[in-house]
Amino acid sequence: MKKNKMYLSMDLFSGAGGLSLGLKASGFKTVFASDFDKQISETYKKNFNNVNFLCDDIRNIDFNIIKEKLNLKKNMIDLIVGGPPCQGFSMANRKRIEDDSRNLLFRNFTDAVKIIKPKCFLIENVTGIKSEDIKIDNRRQSTTEAITQYFLKMNYSIRFTSFKSEEFGIPQFRRRVLIVGTNLENKRKLLDRNEIGDLELKYKNYESMKNKNDNQFELFSEKKKSPFTVWDAISDLPQIEAGEGKNEMSYGTEIKNDYQKKMRKRSKKVYNHLSTPHDKMAIKRIKLINQGQNFRDLPSKLKTKSVHSGAWGRLSADGLSPTITTRFDTPSCGRVIHPFSHRTITVREAARLQSFPDTFIFYGTRTSQGQQVGNSVPPLVAEKIGEMFIKQFLG
Repeated sequence: MKKNKMYLSMDLFSGAGGLSLGLKASGFKTVFASDFDKQISETYKKNFNNVNFLCDDIRNIDFNIIKEKLNLKKNMIDLIVGGPPCQGFSMANRKRIEDDSRNLLFRNFTDAVKIIKPKCFLIENVTGIKSEDIKIDNRRQSTTEAITQYFLKMNYSIRFTSFKSEEFGIPQFRRRVLIVGTNLENKRKLLDRNEIGDLELKYKNYESMKNKNDNQFELFSEKKKSPFTVWDAISDLPQIEAGEGKNEMSYGTEIKNDYQKKMRKRSKKVYNHLSTPHDKMAIKRIKLINQGQNFRDLPSKLKTKSVHSGAWGRLSADGLSPTITTRFDTPSCGRVIHPFSHRTITVREAARLQSFPDTFIFYGTRTSQGQQVGNSVPPLVAEKIGEMFIKQFLG
């Protein structure tokens, strides 16, 4: 990595800004970002006030105009990142729709890449993206095949890989797919152009060829299980019960470990630490559930029907959190009950489990804040991703 060099990035489908925050820590400067949601955009803009931000549907954005306004030349942008909406692919979506129009938004991402011509790009998405078919131009094909062919025609080679959040020091089980691309003119390319051959090759042949190059480079060389637990992440936050808390509070406790030290760096107050009020029946159920248990462990008369296997689950203090989703304030939506208090976790506690520092404040309604936290790439993972791009392709 070149000392003091600032790498330039763009963040599409930015959400609250988990990717932007991590990339900033690794040495990138985000020069443009966009998201269509007004409340989420407010959070992004207030946490990144020096970024050119556009609140609009990506289908309405003319990237030729963006390119002209920012005076961007070919290869000036080092990295374009994005996480196109994943509702159609998500394993959590029991009624997955193969032709969900949101699944086609990756084409708008490819259009941006085609116009801006960055050195590299990154798409982050759910694991379901690798196993689904999609209908494009009246032709059904695997999503991975469609994405591969689109980018190969644009002179970019790509690789599908994945990450586990717990391998980057985050106290959470979270699986996601990364689509890593680099311009074939880049000397540190993922796949040699001569090995790719015909751009119309079938996906199974691409898979076979790709597998032969699995050891060409290591995306993340240092991976290990998180040494931190749920309680390590949140134990210093004010202890509150259902319906208690404030949007701004004092800590009242000392830092207890390195994870908390990182989360509290430069922070004087606790924000977004307001608990959801639960009704009497909910509290009654919650009080009967021990750490690691869920609705199946309730007495028969208190059991509820649920489509979520971990519904009404209480987090284990000495374990890792399951994937933080957008509904962590609702007991029926997973293992989201506080290890000791009789309530679901707060936005700040969920943000801690996602590795957002306490200086990062979420805005909007509580529902919107849940979406912002649950849909984000953990900043500590994003930081490692940025370091990987610099080391492998840009440094």
